[in-house]
Amino acid sequence: MFLYILKLIFVLLVVIRESSKMLNLSIDTFSKMKKLRLLKVLCVSNCDDIKYLSNELRLLDWAGYPLRYLPSSFQPDNLVALLLPYSHIEQLWKGNRPLYKLKIMNLKGSQNLIKIPDFTTASNLEVLILEGCTKLVDVDPSIGVLNSLKLLNLRDCKSLRNLPTKIGMESLETLILSGCSSLVRFPEIDRKMERLKTLDLSGCYRVENLSENLQQAKLRPNLSSLFKVIVGRRKNPMPQMLPSLFGLSSLRELKLRDCNLCEGDIPRDISSLSSLKDLDLGGNNFTSIPASLTGLLKLWFLDLSYCNMCTLGEADIHGLSSLSYLHLKGNNFITIPLALTQLSRLNFLALSNCKMLKSLPELLTSIADVRIDDCSSLEVVASPSKVRNLVDKGIIRAINCFKLAENINALTLLKKHLKAFANSRKTFDIMIPGSEIPEWFSQQRSDSSIKIPIPKDSQWIGVACCCIFVSNDASRDDEYIGCGAFIYCRNSEEASCNGSIFRGRNPRRIDWTGWNIGKRFNGPIMKDHLFLRYWSRDELYPFSLEDKYGHCETNNLWATDCSDEKCDEFEKSFSNPNDEDYAKVKKCGARVVYEKDLEEIKELQ
Repeated sequence: MFLYILKLIFVLLVVIRESSKMLNLSIDTFSKMKKLRLLKVLCVSNCDDIKYLSNELRLLDWAGYPLRYLPSSFQPDNLVALLLPYSHIEQLWKGNRPLYKLKIMNLKGSQNLIKIPDFTTASNLEVLILEGCTKLVDVDPSIGVLNSLKLLNLRDCKSLRNLPTKIGMESLETLILSGCSSLVRFPEIDRKMERLKTLDLSGCYRVENLSENLQQAKLRPNLSSLFKVIVGRRKNPMPQMLPSLFGLSSLRELKLRDCNLCEGDIPRDISSLSSLKDLDLGGNNFTSIPASLTGLLKLWFLDLSYCNMCTLGEADIHGLSSLSYLHLKGNNFITIPLALTQLSRLNFLALSNCKMLKSLPELLTSIADVRIDDCSSLEVVASPSKVRNLVDKGIIRAINCFKLAENINALTLLKKHLKAFANSRKTFDIMIPGSEIPEWFSQQRSDSSIKIPIPKDSQWIGVACCCIFVSNDASRDDEYIGCGAFIYCRNSEEASCNGSIFRGRNPRRIDWTGWNIGKRFNGPIMKDHLFLRYWSRDELYPFSLEDKYGHCETNNLWATDCSDEKCDEFEKSFSNPNDEDYAKVKKCGARVVYEKDLEEIKELQ
């Protein structure tokens, strides 16, 4: 017992939680804890000026620390982690302190912080987080030579004006300066920074010398490993920035959203960034896809949303042979060229909020996921003929596309795509305006879920289901509409799972996926919409009807002994009526789909 108490004295974790009583930390609360090494304060109601903290502390973790300073007597010789997020700290301490063992300092959200310490002795510091320290104007020049530092996060330090004139942090991997709207100069890169992978300068409106310093660093070459560059939301054009990126052989991701660029600002030889895979140019001003992008043969993600584009010609698309994700939201297209079908790897196309778009060509032969929410002029979506790429899912999201819903029945749209995809995709989703469940869904119910029997024959190929939903609150930013599949089985004996006994019918969840909707994702949903989903038989019932669940070791099955078990019912559920985050479901329906149903669809072609 003595040894236990002795050990407890040397390594003591003090956790102070808020209780129903007023909790006060007095001035000498920690005065007798001379050997305290770990201190974590979760919540405290009241706190006097603390005069003492143990110099043996390795961890000081106190979110919302209520005082302006740490105790003047505190010597952080042994401190490894200092975690004071959202504190009232103005300055940690006056003068220098020995920080040789310090590895992590997190002062995120400390809005009263006006000065950070001298880091000359912090030779082992790896993580420095000062995000949201909105009163911080300057940082100590010693920060520029922290050779062990891997992460420096100064996001939203809106008053920050000055960084060291030179930086040479050889271990730095991530430098975040986004939202530093008062920062004027980017430091000169004095030594090699060969491990830097992410440079985030979005929202640094006033920085003028970025191009110059990046160019100098490239020539040294100090930024050979730079993987991601983010520069966006600038008030002024920045045509000189792009040339400074050439020669960065490891650059994979370039985000230039809202930089006020036009086509002439992008150099013709941008294709020299041969390794570039992710390019975000959203919010700029292009009449069409800049021709200089067509040489980016490895580009797989391209975002040109809200760029005021009016045309999309075949020449614009030629050469983007690796493109898989294309975001063109909020542009002024009237139609989309058939040339998109030449992009054999294109899997995702976002055209939401293209208010002038009237028609879509035969896209879904090569594109699995199409988002056309809030395309208010859209009238025609061409029918697919065959599948060019085999993927597990197919998706058409047409929320608030009321003209489209008037011109093509939701069931017709589903049937046409079932004809093309039923034998190749495990699931297919359609969301489109509508206020009636089609009669084709032979079983219907005024609820958010429905059960249907599992067919005993082997001719069925899948199950289609449908629901009517509307937003619970059109003003909300975020709601969810889900769709789940469950199998109900009956057994003659008890089945056990994790110590619990189940008798009779046991539900097994096969799938539960869905969609976020609301103002953050699309326009407010003011009217009823239909959500249609098709599951292939293999997705719902990935085993033979005849084997009587002899494979019951699979993850979907709970019972440990299911030799006498028979599954005889599906349940389709669209919502959780007890969860306000879910959209309101008024009615649902379901139908088992057979091969003969696909033959009947020929009449629609």
